[in-house]
Amino acid sequence: MEFAAVVPFLMLALALVWQVLLLGITSMYASHGAAEAARQAAVTPDDLERIDAEARRRVQSPWNGEDVLTVAIVERDGARYAQVTMAMPVFLPGTDGPWDVTAESRVVTEVEPMGVTP
Repeated sequence: MEFAAVVPFLMLALALVWQVLLLGITSMYASHGAAEAARQAAVTPDDLERIDAEARRRVQSPWNGEDVLTVAIVERDGARYAQVTMAMPVFLPGTDGPWDVTAESRVVTEVEPMGVTP
């Protein structure tokens, strides 16, 4: 009788642990994608399609889908950052939840963008 009463609580605890694991994986992929986008933006600062493709290439499916991952280059305080935002999955990878995970990585410019004057 006690086992039957405890099983729902064990399942709830297991679901919570699984969701925290998915949060960790999503934030790891977002961080890795931001680092790869920043690396590509340092070499080709004007080619946003190539920056986006490089970030997506380094992230596993289904986290790299068009509706899951977005890549942007933002400027703040005189510095450029690669920003990757990923939709947080709920219970299964590929099912989007209401939360987003965002990671940023600073772009250390090797080539000046064409629109910037020194």
